Amino acid sequence: MIYDNVKHPKHYLLSDGTEVKDHINSIVGDMLGRSAWKAANVIKYVARADKKNGLEDLKKAREYIDMLIEDKEKCTKIMKHQNMSFLTRLREILTVKR
Repeated sequence: MIYDNVKHPKHYLLSDGTEVKDHINSIVGDMLGRSAWKAANVIKYVARADKKNGLEDLKKAREYIDMLIEDKEKCTKIMKHQNMSFLTRLREILTVKR
């Protein structure tokens, strides 16, 4: 393969000859929006760490992992609240005397 810093940078080539972008596409392809972007950055930084910026890239990956965790925690809280609100309202409706 011919290396090209724009289309095929050497630091994104894996030992099996595949490129990181191909793995990113297969992993985050079904994810939505910001979650896909954050997960893609985790993969990118971990994959290139040994070839480019080492510890700095791993710290960048950790930042994106932390963002994904925060998003998941917020989503879980919202879902719990919505479910509780729904269940509370359903109980109210079911217990109303007709």
